[in-house]
Amino acid sequence: MENTNPTYRTLHFLVSHGDWVAIAVAVATLALGVGLWVTGASLWFLVGGIFGGAFMYLIMRSYVELVRVIVDMLLPK
Repeated sequence: MENTNPTYRTLHFLVSHGDWVAIAVAVATLALGVGLWVTGASLWFLVGGIFGGAFMYLIMRSYVELVRVIVDMLLPK
């Protein structure tokens, strides 16, 4: 018999590990800016990496919170 309840693995992964995912995305964005600056690009890449990392952290945290609300209210338990 086929399982009628989908598992939503990605949503459950974000609920349990979303904080680390947000940090990893922000650090990766910051590292990209720093890496480009170190390899000889303009100083603006460093500034963009700093602000981009902060922005990506904010966006990812809000996305994780939204997924947590959706999972809490809409998915069957």
